[in-house]
Amino acid sequence: MASPISSDDLMRYLDGELSPEDRARVDTELGTSTELQREVAIFRALKSDFHELSFQPGRHTASVWDQVNRHVNRPIGWFLVIAGLVIWMTYGTYVFATSSVSSWEKLATGAIAIGILMLLASVIWERYQDWGTDPYRDIHR
Repeated sequence: MASPISSDDLMRYLDGELSPEDRARVDTELGTSTELQREVAIFRALKSDFHELSFQPGRHTASVWDQVNRHVNRPIGWFLVIAGLVIWMTYGTYVFATSSVSSWEKLATGAIAIGILMLLASVIWERYQDWGTDPYRDIHR
């Protein structure tokens, strides 16, 4: 009695890797077993799906809303952020300068604030420079 036909045998059958004797045995079993026919159909579909796979990245097509966002929303958003920061920093500087705190405290606080702003600006500048050469910047999920 012949051994049962395994999934590996069916895959080799579909790939044409079986010997003529084994191929004839699988053909005989396929003629009588609907279960094997179902498995072969599943493996054929999997093989077909696998061959249709593409490893090329998909292209992101710009929509009208992408252009609106780029040309309207972003500039307005940046303008509002910068204007708000300038107003708050001007007001904060005025309140800080006119307060009754000693000069040493003002100098120390000013040095900390300026240091933090300088570090933040340097990090933003480095990220901006890296963004220009980032090979993954056009990857869309």
